[in-house]
Amino acid sequence: MRFLKVIPLLLLSSLLLGACTSHYQGQNERVLIADNVEFELVSTIPFKNGLTLTQSATVTYNTETHDLIFHTEIRNRTLTMVGLTPTGTRLFTIVTKEGEIRAEGFSSIIESIKPQFLLADMQLSLWPMEQLQANISGAKYLEINALTRQMTTHNKALISIHYSEPDFLQGQIEFTHHQRGYTLSLTPIAVEYSTND
Repeated sequence: MRFLKVIPLLLLSSLLLGACTSHYQGQNERVLIADNVEFELVSTIPFKNGLTLTQSATVTYNTETHDLIFHTEIRNRTLTMVGLTPTGTRLFTIVTKEGEIRAEGFSSIIESIKPQFLLADMQLSLWPMEQLQANISGAKYLEINALTRQMTTHNKALISIHYSEPDFLQGQIEFTHHQRGYTLSLTPIAVEYSTND
């Protein structure tokens, strides 16, 4: 995951590239999430009544660990995800609605990653299984139990997702990509469900 390789540059980027931003726009497409494994992003968004979610994120890649904040809002069938440093500096914003994806942020980040990768990780972690399984080719994606999801290929674990609570949003989520060697640990800071769409 190329995003993880530029994390050590995030703070430097925030200082040196404050006025240098990039923009991305595209449609949902198939994301190569591993060797010979593709995932087509789901165009529909659950949580139809609206959701505001703030999570602290610890990313471990090889031997390096970095902290981020993810703030996600779902309103009117639109998902907006903002990535922040722990001190509150905005690194990127991703907006998706009905299959269209828009992103903006520091050039060093937007040009080094594809927003689809972050959306794929989020969907694989939080979207209902019945919306995901038909969109994956080259691997099997199963719910092992109420607290574990796993993607396998050739009888080997490719992605493992563990939850501390049956209501995924209310507890910790640990997303591990075994092939790429990274782990994303998410802890909820604030979860708010809206009564209006």
